[in-house]
Amino acid sequence: MKLWGWESVSPQEAFEPALQSHLIVIHGTPQPVKVFERADGYRGEGVAKPGDINIFSAGDLSYCRWEGELSFVRLDLSTRLTDQVAAELELFNTGDAIDFGRSIRLSDERIVQMVQWLREDVQSGGLGGRLYTDSLTRMLTVHLLHRYGTPSGHRRALPQRIDRRQLDGTLQYIHAYLDRNLSLDEIAAASHVSPSHLVRLFKDATGLTPHQYVIQEKIRRAQKLLIGGMPAHEVAAILGFSDQSHLHRHFKRLLGVTPREFVLAIR
Repeated sequence: MKLWGWESVSPQEAFEPALQSHLIVIHGTPQPVKVFERADGYRGEGVAKPGDINIFSAGDLSYCRWEGELSFVRLDLSTRLTDQVAAELELFNTGDAIDFGRSIRLSDERIVQMVQWLREDVQSGGLGGRLYTDSLTRMLTVHLLHRYGTPSGHRRALPQRIDRRQLDGTLQYIHAYLDRNLSLDEIAAASHVSPSHLVRLFKDATGLTPHQYVIQEKIRRAQKLLIGGMPAHEVAAILGFSDQSHLHRHFKRLLGVTPREFVLAIR
């Protein structure tokens, strides 16, 4: 997954004869902008408004020319990821190519919201961590596959729940590696559930997403380390936070106080 954002780009044209990845473009210009667009099976002009989405499939031609300053977000979704998630969800026959079609100036609030969350995490320097980014990217991919993917063959029932042994193994793995920047793939491997199913099953079982649970447990361990006299900057480093401010932000969000205020209150 690659994500870029551009602001107030001067009138010009953009052309790619064959996209290497699936492409999502979200318009963000405050005022409507006249655009001329071309893709495989589509050719036309219109007015792009904030929140309008273009979706192109890998291998497609993509062309756009605009007549006023344009702001937009571009997300490239790898075919490897979409193929993997589709296989895990058993949406397609083995070896089928995935096609999202060509959607021009589409309206889909879920796509806009998930891409916005991803963009905010990129702008923050990845403070959410790999698990947060992995989870959001897979959620977006699942939504795209279900809403716009072209399935062939039957769909089997999705797993309904994670059993007690799987859940215990997952929780033990998380607690054993709280000091690491855990990825969704790593946690899924420990639970013997595909990453695409894990987020839903884990939340059904615990009430939290894997990312929320990991942060919660990191903060619980941080409390113990702070009580033991360890400085906040060392706690942040030991628990895999990107820096002390990252620990500070999650600590205050969950407990309502900063690490320093917490230490002063227990003395």
